[in-house]
Amino acid sequence: MQVIKSIRRTLASLLLTAGLVYPACAAVCPKGIGGCPTPGRCFLFTDADGNALCDYTSRAVSLPARTPSPVPAQPTAPVTATPTPEPSVVQVTTTSAPADPMSTTSPDFVASVPENPPPRGFFDTILQSALVTEILLFLLVTGVLFVLVRTGKAGVRIQGTLPALALSSLFGLGLSLIMTSLITGDPGAGTVYALIYMGIGTMLAAYLWHTGVMTRKVVLLAAGLGTITGFVFLAPIMPMELGGIINVLSGASALTYGVVIICSVIVLALVTGRTFCGTLCPVGLLQELLSAVPVKKIVIQDTRVPEGIRLAVFAVTSVAAFYLIDLMSFTGLYDLFSITISAGLAAAAGILVVSVFLYRPVCRIICPFGVLFSLFAEFSWFRLRRSDTCIGCRKCEKTCPTRSAGPDDSKRECYLCGRCTGVCPVGTALAYRR
Repeated sequence: MQVIKSIRRTLASLLLTAGLVYPACAAVCPKGIGGCPTPGRCFLFTDADGNALCDYTSRAVSLPARTPSPVPAQPTAPVTATPTPEPSVVQVTTTSAPADPMSTTSPDFVASVPENPPPRGFFDTILQSALVTEILLFLLVTGVLFVLVRTGKAGVRIQGTLPALALSSLFGLGLSLIMTSLITGDPGAGTVYALIYMGIGTMLAAYLWHTGVMTRKVVLLAAGLGTITGFVFLAPIMPMELGGIINVLSGASALTYGVVIICSVIVLALVTGRTFCGTLCPVGLLQELLSAVPVKKIVIQDTRVPEGIRLAVFAVTSVAAFYLIDLMSFTGLYDLFSITISAGLAAAAGILVVSVFLYRPVCRIICPFGVLFSLFAEFSWFRLRRSDTCIGCRKCEKTCPTRSAGPDDSKRECYLCGRCTGVCPVGTALAYRR
């Protein structure tokens, strides 16, 4: 048993380290934060000028491509092609002033270009195909997790086949997408991986809540995985993408499937509640982990105060987006997940410190998407409801950090943290159902 625990801890450490050092800043859009040579190569916005870098809107001036420093040109003689007996190789030679024979710009340099490159092997094809790599890794990781979950060796034991498969798929999907991103080495595809994870993961999380699998322990494990995806994929970080949606609605930017998926997840809150906020959003999940630090907490008794501030932030942010001003960039969340040393990173660090004492300050006070999610979650079809087995001990109400566990309380600010179900002495008094 100790060996299994050691293996799990080692794998978790490796994944966390890989996530932190991965150069995800290439997915940052549209500022190019992080000093990457290809900023904003993602699918959330459109490329208006065809330079392979997405533009914040079709009206915005895209970032100029980085070009090497100009080198003084040297006079050279005309280039002549020298045929060789080998039909598959073309040799190109030039004559000019003496230069470094090892340099590719040297006149004595001979470039051999094979006309018929050798076919790629099976493993080369797998490594260069993100889709094939992801499918294979997903099947492998999900299969291993399924066995561990059914036997209880993963620290969580699930008896039902479908719930165990759904839980294994949720974690298998996140882990396989992370590994695919690292193996293929394409940081610009981080947005695609994030969209897949958020779309499929939201529905899996809702099913797991419905089957009673999402305990507080599972929620924290999912929060750890979701936080790592934030550092690896970076986008979409939900608080940061409102500008893109506003510009689509105003006609300043074309509709992309990234915007469609984000909007679909928001509307899905009508059915599932805030499963995305509670299980998949890296910003919210990082705060969830910090809230687990055992210190005395600041409790806001009147939840209308933070909700009112958030509504004002939503209005100001939406208006600013029409003028191509991204107010959410001042939170430093981009700098945090791209690990960029800047003043923004200091601001994000301050937010994280506050998160230790105040439950989810970004989600409850700053995040403009929180307004939309709470609006739909207010009328969500599935939510945590009390059953006839409730004994009225009120332990759930006392432990709820957003004051949403009362029998008559609104569930629009319920982040499905699992605290209420975890302290319920009956166990079946609270259930995620219609």
